[in-house]
Amino acid sequence: MARRYITVKIEVRRLETWTAASSATRTSEPSPSSPPGPSSGSRCSSRWLRASSPSDSAPRTVGHLWYSTLVPTVADELKSLRIERNEPASRLPGWAGPAIAVVVVLVVLGAAWKILAPRIFVPEVETTAVSLVSPAQAQQLLVATGYVVPQRQANISPRIGGRVAKLFIEDGTVVKKGQLIAVLEAADYRAQVLQAKADVAAAQAREKRAESDLFEAQRAFDREKVVQSKGVSTPAALDTVTARLDGAKAQLNAARSETAAADARVEVARVNLDNCYVRAPFDGRITQKLTDIGEIVFGAFSAGTGGRGGIASLADFSTLQVEADVSESQVAKLALGTPAEIVLDAFPDRRYRGKVAEVRPRVDRAKATVTVKVAFVDDPRDVLPDMGAKVTFLAKELDAAQAKAAPISAVQSDAVVERGENKVVWVVGANDEVRATPVVTGAPMGGLVALREGPPAGTKVVRRPNGELRPGMRIKEKQ
Repeated sequence: MARRYITVKIEVRRLETWTAASSATRTSEPSPSSPPGPSSGSRCSSRWLRASSPSDSAPRTVGHLWYSTLVPTVADELKSLRIERNEPASRLPGWAGPAIAVVVVLVVLGAAWKILAPRIFVPEVETTAVSLVSPAQAQQLLVATGYVVPQRQANISPRIGGRVAKLFIEDGTVVKKGQLIAVLEAADYRAQVLQAKADVAAAQAREKRAESDLFEAQRAFDREKVVQSKGVSTPAALDTVTARLDGAKAQLNAARSETAAADARVEVARVNLDNCYVRAPFDGRITQKLTDIGEIVFGAFSAGTGGRGGIASLADFSTLQVEADVSESQVAKLALGTPAEIVLDAFPDRRYRGKVAEVRPRVDRAKATVTVKVAFVDDPRDVLPDMGAKVTFLAKELDAAQAKAAPISAVQSDAVVERGENKVVWVVGANDEVRATPVVTGAPMGGLVALREGPPAGTKVVRRPNGELRPGMRIKEKQ
């Protein structure tokens, strides 16, 4: 009975709560057939017994509220413990499906954006390179770039056109002035020489005949003069021999002129024949062979198509200089003899002393620069034309110790940025992808900063990197 009593008390409390909440809206008595109580979905919803009265039609009242004391049977309690296998699974609210779809779409779009954005929107950056510089460059005036140019060079071409029969040079061959480098086919020119010589012989024969005619005319004139002095000749006879003498003299002069012309033709033929032998105009080195045996070349005074315009390019390596473009706003810092240091792109570990040899009195309007020629003070061994060079103009000339000081790695100071507690440079690698590389910097050197630890010389890095760069991001270099 204790258990039934506890159950009744709990249900009465629930019923009282329900009746108290719903009494304000009641306008009529509840139907006896539908006693107030728990809904059909509660554990005690099936087969209730009324404990207040044996009659089901007269519920008990307390004050103005209706209530019933309901006692569940044992069967009801056992049924409440049963697990219904065929009950439908609980369903999500109607708005949950679209919300989940939106979340999934946003996640997919975010992942796709993270992957594709660096490939579609490639940032454009300015790059520079880690270079090897000497400690002496701390006193630099300015830095310029340029190319090695020989001040004495020539494109060797024959004076006449023809087919190349022999060739005695290759790229890099060192030649002396007058050295034979090529021979053209000369059969035609040899024939011209022979013909010219034959013309000379014929002209000389005509000259001798004219001399003989003149001799005979002179003798006839002399005889006629003797006869005229004796008075046995007529004036007409004297006129005849005089005209003959003048004609013989004219013929002799013409024959001599023809002989001289024939001699000149021989000389021309000989010169043409000699022009078939192409020789070096000065000491130097062949920088490029422009033709080969069997090809037709055009002479300096001929033109055409289907052939070459020269035999080879020759340069005097003793006249090598660096022609650098200096901004017109900086050129006032330079003068003839200003010391300089030359570092070639091909030999970044070598340094050559130089000095300003010429400042061209002309400004390139398009680039706003002036060309400055820097001569090598040291022997430019292994230096080749058209090599790229960086020229550092110095306030004073380097001494022997500074000239021999080992170069150190340096980079533009605006390429070094702080990332956390470290300093890094953004290195441009394969496929133009960047990565952050830690560095240890040294003393500043003008617009550069020394690198004690970091990427090697020649490594391309980003100047003035912004905070948007990420490792693996692709970049585009500014032109």
